Amino acid sequence: MNSKEQIEQLEINDCPLCDGGALLEEECGCGYYVMCLECGCHSVTIDFRSEEERLDAAKRTIMLWNTGKVISSSPGE
Repeated sequence: MNSKEQIEQLEINDCPLCDGGALLEEECGCGYYVMCLECGCHSVTIDFRSEEERLDAAKRTIMLWNTGKVISSSPGE
């Protein structure tokens, strides 16, 4: 199984703020972030520089999201 197939198998929890669905997004072919499809909050972007680093970056991004480390533009957040 290649890294992209492994990434598709990773489990992403619902949004810690609104319980909306979340999606792992690739940014410019060099990083990943998770974004809520309901409220728009997101994780930080974890960069990767090679195919070998791709899976680790996705896992680290999802781990941060799943532990509630999110960025929101809502007032007071």
